[in-house]
Amino acid sequence: MKRTHICALVLILAMLLSFAACGGGTATPTEPAASAPTQTTAEPEPTPAEPAAQEAPPAAPETQSAPQDDAIRVNTVDEFLESIAPGAVIELAPGSYNLSAYLGGAAGGISDYVGRSFCADGWQTEINRVDGLTIRGADGGRVEVVTEPRHADVLFFNACSDITIENITFGHTVEQGSCEGSVLEFDSCRGVTLNGLDLYGCGTYGVAAKHTTGIELNDSVIRDCSYGIISLNVCGDVTAKNCTFRNNGGYDLVSLANSFARFDGCAFTENEGDEFLHASAWYGDDSGARFDRCTFGRWESERLDKELRDHGNYLLGSDCRFDAEVGRRVVRASSVEELIEGIAPNTEILLAPGRYNLSEGLAKLLEQKGEDFARDLAFVSVNDEYDGPELIVTGVSGFAIASESGSAVDTEIVTEPRHADVIRFEDCSGVGVMDLTMGHTEAGECSGDVLKFTGCGGVALCGLDLYGCGVYGVGANECGRLSCFDSTIRDCRYGALELYGAQERQMFLNCAMTGSGGGGSFYADEGSNGKFYFFRCVFGERESNVFAFDDTITAEDCSWSEITEYPDYAPDFDESELAALDTSRVKTAPFDQQVLADVHVFLCYEIVNRQSGDVTFVSPSAMKLLAFEKDGTGYLLDSDGTQYAYKFAMDSNYSCVLSFDDGREASVGLCADQGGALPGSQEGQLWLQMYWGDEVLWFY
Repeated sequence: MKRTHICALVLILAMLLSFAACGGGTATPTEPAASAPTQTTAEPEPTPAEPAAQEAPPAAPETQSAPQDDAIRVNTVDEFLESIAPGAVIELAPGSYNLSAYLGGAAGGISDYVGRSFCADGWQTEINRVDGLTIRGADGGRVEVVTEPRHADVLFFNACSDITIENITFGHTVEQGSCEGSVLEFDSCRGVTLNGLDLYGCGTYGVAAKHTTGIELNDSVIRDCSYGIISLNVCGDVTAKNCTFRNNGGYDLVSLANSFARFDGCAFTENEGDEFLHASAWYGDDSGARFDRCTFGRWESERLDKELRDHGNYLLGSDCRFDAEVGRRVVRASSVEELIEGIAPNTEILLAPGRYNLSEGLAKLLEQKGEDFARDLAFVSVNDEYDGPELIVTGVSGFAIASESGSAVDTEIVTEPRHADVIRFEDCSGVGVMDLTMGHTEAGECSGDVLKFTGCGGVALCGLDLYGCGVYGVGANECGRLSCFDSTIRDCRYGALELYGAQERQMFLNCAMTGSGGGGSFYADEGSNGKFYFFRCVFGERESNVFAFDDTITAEDCSWSEITEYPDYAPDFDESELAALDTSRVKTAPFDQQVLADVHVFLCYEIVNRQSGDVTFVSPSAMKLLAFEKDGTGYLLDSDGTQYAYKFAMDSNYSCVLSFDDGREASVGLCADQGGALPGSQEGQLWLQMYWGDEVLWFY
């Protein structure tokens, strides 16, 4: 159902970068209150500093280096840090580089791009606002970069982009113990490539990142860290490939908050902590992860068996191996019938590459098994829409559906009816939809979304390509947390998003929204924690025209197209340009309470006096609406902002009674537009007719 969203205020975009004092860094290097040490040593220690009683790390895998002629070759800490600049390629000669020894004798900042900050037990190196930097270890020997303070990161990067680090060992010189600093930390960065690294404790995490997109960790080792392996907060497009994670522990091994990460061909062994997936135990509905071709030791396997229950936002993809049984049910499907019959709680469906036409598959099932085939499927129902069947998934928890290949390019789900959602989820929790292309087979007038969620919570979407002619790419009514990562929403009829009645925060990270008829419609239930957050998203022209002026959303570090239309804050309302509803062209339709709750919000178009027949149009600045909730309650929002609560109940197949808290009653019915009732109206447009005293109110 089309919804009109009217913007009232210009959105002020505030881009704020906040950094922790240590183990996270500051934007500007600061001196401690006490006098600074006077050490002036600039040479590295002659031998590598290995953690006590620790086996020697494996040799770093060979990686392709930049051309030798481009590199700045360095042999000392001061040469290394003073060479850091945009576009620099720095090659470290074999040996150990003790950053603490040099930082203690430095006076203030090292350069325009390198600073230092004092932590609880020493200095931390901070690299600020550098683009296109490569740091690599030279072939022919081990290169190790260390720091002594356990409360400092070995290296901290702030607001950097296109950073590559290769063939180096990083760690803290002292043995494991209480610490607050990670090995490598990134804050507000873009495009980080880490190849052939050996990252060891006592760092809290091998890699920690905040507000960062585009992290690749390849052919690397993270070992002996005292908190866990990796920590991500508001991060997207994060991949670890062919890595080994061993002997880490303390708290949560993979700590995700508002983030999505992929692990491909990685080995998790001899780790042990409070949790494996911190997010699944505490916040499991704001993040997600996918594991493909990974191996898990006994402790890791046992923890996953417990933590993955009811969390379909964490996916065990193809060819994973476990040292203990993991009870997650995995269904590999290559047909629509296998897909539909596999839908159940604590289940993930991996689709073989191909194109899945849901309407054809549903028609085939109806022909083979009859109209009641869905009765045998506890979590699936079929809705007969105006122009065809619609698949509805109901009441599942811990359910995921994804392409087996891990790519949306080769796996597509479509439906033919333009008035049906491609897939609708109702009353579900812990749902993951990943790495799929989804849309309608034909463009044109429509009333169905691509993905629709009603009364759901803990929804994680990632790696999707959602396209029109769906009214909206993602629609959500009365939903809790919903997160969308690294996805594209394009060419939808009315807009990218329609998020109504949000109960908690709904966010979109590293997503592109282009080519649709508009941006979106947003509404959070009063008194709820409903908020709308966008981080590093890209908006097309029409989307920018809407999102940039919507004061209900928060957008951080997003990319906008040129604004071509500005909102009219005092539009002239000329009733002569509107046409009264031709009631001879509408037909009463049967309905039930569920239909009203699904539509949720109806906007008033005109008010007809039953005695005189006079018609009054409702202007955009005096909007009047009806809202229906699933629990049989609702409210009328009047044009002056007054809200009148009511309860509603069916009294026939064609009529529903609204009983207002102040004692008044009204009767409502639904009508289907047969075409031509209004200039430019759409066949199949739904109207709500409300009899209230001497007036008839028409809502759409």
